[in-house]
Amino acid sequence: MYRLPEFFHDTDTENLFGEGISPEDLNDHTLGRALDKLSDADPGTVLGTVLVEAAAREDVSTDVVHADTTSFSVHGLYETDEDADETLSITHGYSKDHRPDLKQFQVGLGVNRAGVPVVGDILDGNTSDTAWNTDLIGRLRQRLAADEPPVYVADSKVVNEESLDQAAAEGISIISRLPRTYNAVDALIDRAWEVNDWTDLGAFVDDENDEDAASYQIQTFQKPISEHDMRCVVVHSSSLDGRSERRIDNDLDSTEEDLENAVGQLTDRSFACEPDAQEAWEMWLDDHDDPYFEFEAEVVETEEKKSRDKPGRPPKEWDPYETVYKIAASVQRDAAAIAHRKKRASCFVVVTSLDDTEEWPAERVLREYKEQQAVERRFPVLKDPKRVGPVYLDRPDRVEALGYVLLMALLVYSLIERRAREALKDADEPMDLAGGPTSFRPTGRRVLERFENVLVMQTDGERELPANDNLPRRVLDLLDLSVAAYGIEPEV
Repeated sequence: MYRLPEFFHDTDTENLFGEGISPEDLNDHTLGRALDKLSDADPGTVLGTVLVEAAAREDVSTDVVHADTTSFSVHGLYETDEDADETLSITHGYSKDHRPDLKQFQVGLGVNRAGVPVVGDILDGNTSDTAWNTDLIGRLRQRLAADEPPVYVADSKVVNEESLDQAAAEGISIISRLPRTYNAVDALIDRAWEVNDWTDLGAFVDDENDEDAASYQIQTFQKPISEHDMRCVVVHSSSLDGRSERRIDNDLDSTEEDLENAVGQLTDRSFACEPDAQEAWEMWLDDHDDPYFEFEAEVVETEEKKSRDKPGRPPKEWDPYETVYKIAASVQRDAAAIAHRKKRASCFVVVTSLDDTEEWPAERVLREYKEQQAVERRFPVLKDPKRVGPVYLDRPDRVEALGYVLLMALLVYSLIERRAREALKDADEPMDLAGGPTSFRPTGRRVLERFENVLVMQTDGERELPANDNLPRRVLDLLDLSVAAYGIEPEV
């Protein structure tokens, strides 16, 4: 936190923070003390209360929660105080920022389908997704103040015995992707191709004219996963078809080149006897065998010109040739194995503990899983360098408090986006965006851009808009706001 007065220089701080508050008052010391007060008040509880109240006021649905984590890299040593059990541990961990050289803390976030935050946690830098998922599932109904257990959607890290046990105990249904580490993935995909009874779902897009959208086919099977009976939806994706085929072909090209070079080196060698050549081939095959290539080889007897160690003319009985054994080998692609590999790579498996197939048919399960991007899209907003620069706070408790402030800011951003989109659902005209385009589904960023250059004047202590103001009044209406947001009395 630095140069804060400069940041607020052209902002109506009295309208935002109260009478008598100037930009100079909003310095690093002031906001540091504010973070201290938030830390003392238990910021997790504060955020939880705000989220529950916001959901109630805005009628935010919490019947489905999409959850994931991200990491925030920080600069500094942040030595761990082992005596302070409740202090945030800023330490090295798996970096989703691709900065393993920096220490970090993590953010756990749960949103509804519209991307509105409903739960949030600031986590130690080395907290595993598995541990956070299990803990959150155990407290989810309480944190949401929900009468009915929600459906919990998360990435494949939630598919483990501990998390599934916790979900079953809480009556919470899971939707996730079955990790490739489970042998059941290949078994289910192979079974689907064997049965070959696909249901064609087409593309999942709002715009039916989107030619690049993936289309899906599905088959459903029941299978125990970590001792829990799960509905397994095998999904064949056209987008995976193209991407996986290119990736596999590139991988095969590289492997084939390496194998041909290795075969060339082997066939250049000569052996004194047939058993030696056969043994060399078997050793080579052990080192280079590949399930997507076929190898053929035979040991052949041939004559090879000798080399003499001594200079001068060879003796009369000298035979310039000797019998040697060489390996004639070839490498070619196994077309059947490669086709099988491409079929497997074009599919994935979505699993769910939802057993009501009428309310939750397989298509709806897949659609809900694909909506996991609702939480993934919030992380770039949360970490946008235009809004939040690198974290340089020197104390873990202040870092933790700032993390919760960011989550509250994300809530406001998400509600702005939701209000605009909900209002535009029944609108005849789209919203005008900055720069000329229009949209019925603007992002929060595009909504806020419309207010960036609004100028408010003060005359005799009264706020007013200039005659040539560029206030986007329709956007205010869409957000169910008025000029009162600028401290101006609305016209009756």
